[in-house]
This record gives sequence, C-alpha cells and structure tokens, in this order.
Amino acid sequence: MYIENLRIINFRNYDEAYLKFNKHINLLLGRNGQGKTNILEAIYMLSIGKSFRTNKDGEIVKFGKENSYIGGSYVKYSRNNTIEIGLRKNNKKGIKINKVSIDKIGHILGKFNVVVFSPEDLRLVKEGPSERRKFIDREISQIIPKYYNHLYNYNKILGQRNKVLKNVNVDAALLDVFDDSLSNEGAWIYIYRRRFVDKIKMLSKQIHDKLTDGVENLDIKYISQIDIQRDDSHESIKSRFYEKLKNNIQSDIMNKVTKIGPHRDDIQIIINDLDVKLYGSQGQQRTAAISLKLSQIELINEEVKEYPVVLLDDIFSELDEKRQKLLIDSLGEIQIFITSAEEGHKKIFEDKQYDIFRVENGQIS
Repeated sequence: MYIENLRIINFRNYDEAYLKFNKHINLLLGRNGQGKTNILEAIYMLSIGKSFRTNKDGEIVKFGKENSYIGGSYVKYSRNNTIEIGLRKNNKKGIKINKVSIDKIGHILGKFNVVVFSPEDLRLVKEGPSERRKFIDREISQIIPKYYNHLYNYNKILGQRNKVLKNVNVDAALLDVFDDSLSNEGAWIYIYRRRFVDKIKMLSKQIHDKLTDGVENLDIKYISQIDIQRDDSHESIKSRFYEKLKNNIQSDIMNKVTKIGPHRDDIQIIINDLDVKLYGSQGQQRTAAISLKLSQIELINEEVKEYPVVLLDDIFSELDEKRQKLLIDSLGEIQIFITSAEEGHKKIFEDKQYDIFRVENGQIS
C-alpha cells in the first residue's frame, strides 16, 4: 500500500499544504524545528486516528486557530481510498473514510497501515512495562481491529472495578460481576498478545541476526501473571484469570486497586541471554528496538498481505552509515518517508527512486 497525497490545514506550524508523494522514497530535508516531523505525524494520524507524539488533539491545532484538517488518499489492494480527520480544540474529532463518517475511532484501525520509527523508540527497551504494552496494543490493533474493542472494554471495566475497590464498604456481589466481565475481556487480550509475541519473537530474531552479522542472538519473552500455553482456549484462560482475581481480592481491597491482569503485562527483550534493558549497551538497545519495529513491518505484511507505509523520523542520526544502508535496503519496495537535517543523507538513495521535499518554517518546496 502507499499514500498518494496529503492535505493539511492549520496543522501544527502549517497554515495549509498539499503534497503528492513518490510511491517509493520521500526524503524531507530541513533544519530542526521546521516542520518535517509534523508531516509524518499527519500521515500517522490517518492510520491510527491519533498522534504518536501527544494524546492531546488540541496541541496539534495551529496556535491561534480553532480547527484543523488532515486528509489523504491511499491505495490498498489496488483500490483508491480516502481518510479525513477534522480536529477542534476541546472537542471530539470527526473522521470520514471514503466520505462516510464513522462514530468510533476503532473503525479507522486496519484501513491504512503505518509503522513509525523515531529516536523515542529507545524507550521501548529502556523504559517501564507501560511503554512495551503500548507498543503491543498499538500494533495488534492495526492488524486485528477487534482487539482494540476488547482492550477498550477491558480498560472500562477495570476502571469500574477500581472505583468499587475504593469504597469504604466494598460490594462483593458487584465486584463479582466486574470480575466475570474483566476475565472474559482479559482472556482475549492474553490470547492475542501471546500470538503476537510468538510471531515477532521469530521475525525479530531473524532480522537482528542480519543487522548484527550473526554476533547477537535476540529473544523476546512474554511476561504475564497467568501461565498461558499455546493450546489454551479462551475459556481456560478466563477461568484461571477469574480464579486469580478471587484469590487476590483481599490484597486488591487493601490497596484499592486491581493488581492482577493484562494491564500488568510486559515483554522481556534479551540479547545473548542478558536482559538488554539492564545490561545492554546503548547500541544494543537501539538495534533491538529497530529489530522489533522491522518485525512489525513483516508481521503486517503476513497478516494484511500488503506492506505498510514506513515513517523514519530522524532515525539516521541514531545509526552509523552501515546500519543506515542496511535499514533502507531491508525495506525494499516499501513506501518510506525519511526526515533528516543532513543534506549528505541523499547519497544513501542514489540508486533508488526518490523525491525530495525541502521544509522551512512550515513551507515545503
């Protein structure tokens, strides 16, 4: 798949811009702070309905304006499609797919697949479990949109259960209703996460082997509070999760919060039998993060039967020249967008089809 064009109005530092893209490589050049990443952010929003930089839509609307617009046309399965997003400060966003309004953000997922690389990806390895859960949830939702519904329902029920736990007198009957619903939704989350980790474990291991010339062995382990096996059914996982909630109920009442469930999951990233978060060098952590992101691209292709659009935000500044070339070569014929402040990075694409967009203070030439 590929995106053909993008129109933005009152988006970040842009008044208005309309861009037509190369089906292969698009290089955005300019000094830092000129608006290169804003273009990638707009493309990403057409895929997820949200920014990869902020959770507040109001920050995206240009200063001094009340409304913002992002629209683009893309090709998937040889068919042309459009997605449009309207943003209002302190108001709900509006989304249209092929000119038809949708009422839930979950309906945009899986329509237009995008993978973004940025220097912040290092947080995937270095930071706490919540960063890795976000990665898992975001990527599964792109491939299997109904996962997002299970996640949304789970978090809603979790909030209701925690509210009950904060009461002076806990209603045991009401808590049991929430436990049944929570274990039902949570079991589906466990199943999808287990399958996802199994697949990226294999793919990222192969990719990492190439990136490190076979010197490093990458392994990914799914860490959950319930021992989940490949042949476990939804009912068996639900039953064990429900039992865990019951066994932990006194602790939850005392702490006034739910301490058991997929909201406590993590993945462990291991290189040569050592936890890379604790013992890996900066270079190893960076390469591990890139391997995970590249595995995501291959997984989308396996599941969706088309490669996603790839956004590389200032990623070259984090890699030496050899790894820059390896990364671009590994992406093959995938449509990619690269931001860079270095004019010299053009030489990496000398034998490829590419267009250059020069960005300066919200203007593109």
